[in-house]
Amino acid sequence: MKKILLLFFALLLAMVGVLMFNTLTLKSKQLIAENGKPLTLAIDSSAVQHLRSAVQINTVSYSDSLKMSEAKPHFDSFIDFLKTTYPLVFSSLEDTIINGRNILLKWKGSNPALQPAILYAHMDVVPVEQNTLTQWKHPAFGGVVADNCIWGRGTLDDKGSLISIMEALTRSLSNGLKPSRTVFIASGSDEEVGGKTGAATIAQYCRINNLHFGFYLDEGMVIAQGVVLKIKKDVALIGTAEKGYVTLELTVNLPGGHSSKPQRETALDVLLSAVKNVHDRPFEKMAAPSTQEFIDYLAYDMPMPAKVVFANKRLFKGMILSTYAKTDAGNALVRTTGVTTVMNAGLQDNVIPTKVSAKINFRILPGQSTADVVNRVTETINDKRVQILTGERFEPSKTTSADTWGFKLLQKTSAEVFPDVLVAPSLMLGSTDSKHFADLTDATYRFFPIRLDNEAIGTIHGINERIKIPYFMETIRFYESLLSNLQTFTPESKK
Repeated sequence: MKKILLLFFALLLAMVGVLMFNTLTLKSKQLIAENGKPLTLAIDSSAVQHLRSAVQINTVSYSDSLKMSEAKPHFDSFIDFLKTTYPLVFSSLEDTIINGRNILLKWKGSNPALQPAILYAHMDVVPVEQNTLTQWKHPAFGGVVADNCIWGRGTLDDKGSLISIMEALTRSLSNGLKPSRTVFIASGSDEEVGGKTGAATIAQYCRINNLHFGFYLDEGMVIAQGVVLKIKKDVALIGTAEKGYVTLELTVNLPGGHSSKPQRETALDVLLSAVKNVHDRPFEKMAAPSTQEFIDYLAYDMPMPAKVVFANKRLFKGMILSTYAKTDAGNALVRTTGVTTVMNAGLQDNVIPTKVSAKINFRILPGQSTADVVNRVTETINDKRVQILTGERFEPSKTTSADTWGFKLLQKTSAEVFPDVLVAPSLMLGSTDSKHFADLTDATYRFFPIRLDNEAIGTIHGINERIKIPYFMETIRFYESLLSNLQTFTPESKK
């Protein structure tokens, strides 16, 4: 017995030794900024006015083609606004209007051996629910400046990014920057409804012209303030992968009738049971490759004892996943999620409906597929009375490693403009237009360089969307530095 106890304590000491060795020898993956203090940038009043004007043009996109046709004058006005506001950009770069309302700008570089880069930002916005208009502090399309913010739909998604890029281009051209690497700027008109007539047509134009990009940057993750668990500093989360997307429609068709003579089980009963079964059986927790790199990049800056856990992620994998799964955002990071978003049932309170349906939207982790979702839902429901139809689908993206020159380029630029910020790869939870360019690049990054806390993030697609003016100035500076760094930072210079 004594020998067994001695062996146990020896093993325990060995384990503790390994844990502490891994923790103490852990090296930071962050770039060291010069002073670690935020930059103090002057407010550019013209840039503020330009974003205000952009917000005031109502470029709402719709799935309905008729509504989209009716909205064309708004998109025409927006393109005219860009051309009028940024004459140096449109006179210096080659511009192509694709499918009537999508822009592709080409800033030709002097070195054809360098693969071109592309910066993407969409011009369309989601509509504002009419019943929420009174809850907006300022008109949703007013572009009002108040409380050191620009208010309105699109300030964060995604006109803030597009205008920042245009401002940065203007500054770069005015300062005489001569690109060695060709840079494209693209803007689609229907990202909010899938990008089929916007980004998809731009991507097709690129295929026809045999373009392949060594660097692709789209909207995506942000500089999170107080969002990353255990980290006090702001964290620039660079999306190196994107979850997949599929909506399943469950339909039940059974005899209805008068509500005074209900069946033991109606179509609605069957549907509700099916939806509940899917809800009660969530997908297993997993760490996607981008999430594993996220842990690696933040481990060094974790406080104790979390630092021990992150430094030994293989041993504590279950603990890490369970901890993140406790929050809504963390749960979405570590598993494929499904949520019921639409239900259709019944016309009148005294009539038992014959046909009922529900739509469940799934966001799929890399490593899983839409087929996995369909198979699991079918198995979970296990009821032939429930018809399962697959709607629009996009598979999860491939993962771009953090050990790529493009990621190092973004990290370098972040250290220059946001010296107080940590940088980490992350998984993009939503869907972006980058999916349409998947075969045109081997290096896709999803990052909108703007500081946002949880409250601000909640205004995206919501009420009182707004952008803080000092943070907007940082975003412009980031794109300006990025355009410059794209010319000097290469795969050979990444280290």
